[in-house]
Amino acid sequence: MKKFLTAFALLALTLSACAPSADRPSLKPVLIKLDKAVSPGEVLLIQGRYLGGPQNSQVVFNADDIGDNGNDAPASSIVSWTSTDIAIKVPAGTRPTGRFLYVRVGGVLSNGLPYSVNP
Repeated sequence: MKKFLTAFALLALTLSACAPSADRPSLKPVLIKLDKAVSPGEVLLIQGRYLGGPQNSQVVFNADDIGDNGNDAPASSIVSWTSTDIAIKVPAGTRPTGRFLYVRVGGVLSNGLPYSVNP
């Protein structure tokens, strides 16, 4: 019986280490839609699923098509954030076209969507 309890305790410990947490999401964030083109300083609406929250996530502007070389938007630009919608002021210096927007949740990068920013 003691061996069984030890094995059960090890199994429970192993499974708990694999459980999702706020820092390690279980589902990849998915971007569905971006609002119309806006100018820097205006609010861009991002729709998606599993977008986490501002405490463990970032919006990445100016990235290439695989998510590299982007810039994390400053936390001060966040207007509101839920697991399905983000309202964020477009940072100054955001390229007008030809780049992608991503959301990173607990280190996991979403799919990217091309965006347009009015000059």
